Formats: sequence, structure tokens, C-alpha cells
Amino acid sequence: MLDVREPREVCLRCRRPAAVCWCADLPTLATRTRVVILQHPRERDVAIGTGRMARLCLPNAELHVGLSFEESGAVAHALADPSRLAALLYPGPDALDLRTEPPEGPVTLVVLDGTWAHAKKLLDANPRVAALPRYAFEPDRPSDYRIRREPRPDYVSTIEALVAVLGILEGEPERFDAMLVPFRRMVD
Repeated sequence: MLDVREPREVCLRCRRPAAVCWCADLPTLATRTRVVILQHPRERDVAIGTGRMARLCLPNAELHVGLSFEESGAVAHALADPSRLAALLYPGPDALDLRTEPPEGPVTLVVLDGTWAHAKKLLDANPRVAALPRYAFEPDRPSDYRIRREPRPDYVSTIEALVAVLGILEGEPERFDAMLVPFRRMVD
């Protein structure tokens, strides 16, 4: 006899099975900083991805999925806003330290979301993004993202990076810790 099971109920907001939905824990945090998350297509449907979770917490954030955003009018518009500096959050030897050399004024923060290999591919495929002023930070603590292995101890997930960086840029680090509640629930 064929075993036919009913499909699991899935939350349409977080795209997780209803039994492990973390939407009840999502805070809504308004920011002065505009956040533009460029997500690798392979990350879109990853159940343990944090880019979507971050987007759901931040009303002043947008999420774009793709490999190349060079022809994207929405991304071009976000990067060309004359009232705010567009800055890329991505480590490297030419990256400025956000804690010691923060950008002046309002910022459009561009974040690459995916594995580190995917983020590198996004960087390579998007010269306009790669040419932005680059910023990095040293995390205060190691990543809690124990279900994925980071290539270096000082690398953190997208949502952990946004919590730290928005705390620095907005001057209220404790306010953004609320974003870690659904993240930790997901990890557990």
C-alpha cells in the first residue's frame, strides 16, 4: 500500500514549516540606515538562511535575489541616492573599520547574502557593488551559527553582521539584539 502523507503546513512569511516558524519572535526595528541585501539564488530557499529573516525585521531594508544586479533598476536606484553614501559590508584588506572610521551621515548599506563562496561570486559578478567604499568590523563574539561552519572564527552570519553593524551606525547596539531572538530559535 502506498503511504500518501499530507504536505507539511508552511508559514508563508518565513517559509519554514509551521511547527518551527520563528515569525512570532521577529521584531520590527526602524532604522535610519537603508539596508540592501543582495542574495545569491542558492540562498533563497535555504531553511537556515538569515538574509530573509533580517529583511523581515527591518522595514527600511530590501532583498534582491540574483547573481548580477548590474542591470537592476531597483539596485541602481538604491546605490545612486544622493542623500546617502552607498557602502558595502564586506571584509578585505581595503575595508575600513566601521568602529574607528564610520561613514558620515545616512548610509545605504549593501550586504551580500549567501555562503562565503557565494558572496565572493556576487562580488565578482557586480563591479558597481565591488567599487563601493568597503567596510568591515571585528565581531565582539564568535558566531552563534553553529549549524553552518564559517571559514574563519571572525566571520558571522548575515543577521549577526547586521545586528553589529546597525548597532555601530545607529549608536544603539542593544536595540538590535532583538534580531538575534528568532535567529537563536532557528539555530536551536
